[in-house]
Amino acid sequence: MQAERLKVIEPLPLPLHERLFDDGEQLAQALAKQVAADLRGALARHGEACIALSGGNTPKRFFQALSTQTLDWARVTVLPIDERWLPPEHPRSNERLLREFLLQHNAAVARLLPLYRPTETPEAALMPVLTKIANEGLPLDVAVLGMGDDGHVASLFPDLGYDNPALREIGLQPRGRAPVMSIRTATMPEPRMTLTLSAIFTAPALHLHIEGEKKRAVLDGAQRDPRSTLPIRSVLSGAPVTPTLFWSP
Repeated sequence: MQAERLKVIEPLPLPLHERLFDDGEQLAQALAKQVAADLRGALARHGEACIALSGGNTPKRFFQALSTQTLDWARVTVLPIDERWLPPEHPRSNERLLREFLLQHNAAVARLLPLYRPTETPEAALMPVLTKIANEGLPLDVAVLGMGDDGHVASLFPDLGYDNPALREIGLQPRGRAPVMSIRTATMPEPRMTLTLSAIFTAPALHLHIEGEKKRAVLDGAQRDPRSTLPIRSVLSGAPVTPTLFWSP
C-alpha cells in the first residue's frame, strides 16, 4: 500500500496588472500617456483632478514626459506622496523635484499642494498639513508609487517594524482616518511627512513605477509570500483596485 503523499499548494500571487518595457525611456513615455489619460478622465467626470507622485531619481524622465502632455493642467492639483523635512530649495526636497521636472511646459500652470511647512519638525506641522490635504487634496484621482530596494513605499519603511503601532494602525491601514503621518527612521537622515495608504487608496488609478532587476525581485517576493511584512505587500494586498506595474530593467 502506497504511503499517502501530501500535495503542497503554493499560495497564489497577489493580483497585479503588468506593463513591461525594454528601457526607462519607453516606460516614462507610456506612463506619462496613461497618467494623462487618467487625469483627462477625472477632469471630464468632475471638473478637476488631483494626482500624488513619488520622489527619488527614478521618476525624473516620467515627470518630464508628463509635463508635455496636453490637458487642462490649470485644473490639476499635484502633491508629493511623501516629503523629507527639508526646505524646498534643498537638493533632496521632493517639492523641488516636482517644480524642476514636472511643473514646466504644459504643466507649469498646475497647482502644487506641498507637504512641507517651515517648522522645525514635521510633528509641529502635522495637523495643519493633515487638514489641508484632507480638505483640498483628497480624494485623489491618480497615485503613482515608487518602491525602494527594501520594499518601502511612500515613506513607510520596513525598518519601522510591522509591529510598530503607528505604522500598522495609521500608515498601512487601508481604510484609516489619517491621510498623513510624520515618520522617523534610523536608516534615513531626515524626518519625513508621508501620505498613508488610506489616502493613497482613494485614487481609482493606482500605478507602480519600478525599474531594475533588484527591485523587481523584491516586488515578486512580496507579491508571492503571504508572510511578507514589507510595505509593498500591504499595497498589493490592501488596494481597492488592482495596481498597474510599469517596469523596465
